[in-house]
Amino acid sequence: MPNQYSVKFVNSSTNSGNVALFQQLPDQRAQNIFSLAWFSKFVNPNVHEIFKWEVDYSFVWSDTGEIKPGIIFEGGEEIAADLTTANSITLDYNGGYFFSPTSFSGQSGSLYIDESANVPLKQAAVGIGMSKAGTFVKATQPNLHLEFVPHPSYWIVFGDFQQGEILDIEQITDAVEIKFGPNIYEMVATLKQDNSWAITAA
Repeated sequence: MPNQYSVKFVNSSTNSGNVALFQQLPDQRAQNIFSLAWFSKFVNPNVHEIFKWEVDYSFVWSDTGEIKPGIIFEGGEEIAADLTTANSITLDYNGGYFFSPTSFSGQSGSLYIDESANVPLKQAAVGIGMSKAGTFVKATQPNLHLEFVPHPSYWIVFGDFQQGEILDIEQITDAVEIKFGPNIYEMVATLKQDNSWAITAA
């Protein structure tokens, strides 16, 4: 069984709002990869919420239309993936999008998505998820071979973010990274009264 990670969010500020977790990849901007609001919950002052997940990957797509920040990634399909046994899949289109069965690419460590010649240009989003929720997506294009190298970092932000929302992480200036040290699986993120963050091990 994979280890379960958790983040306890404590709202010690005087504001109500949506707390969201999202992930980032190295050099994702250069690859035109968008982060999604992975988990999100509305939280009032003096209330805490807990997010829990396991590092289990999946392939995801959503018929979003042209993707841009603010659009909600929802619906579509989610297929379990494995970095060593089922890390490759094909996205096809026959009037609707669909995934083929997964296969092993022959090389472990990355997740691969092949987009068929039938896939419309930039009319949907396709990518990967973790713990049954989307994390990273790109605009669809025909005849492309996508590779996602999953070395994510975890970030938390407080504001007005819905789960599945496509984020412009360049414009999010008040997010903070949550770093899990060796053999650390539980963290606490406290939004303080002055709206600054305190990140500590549980």
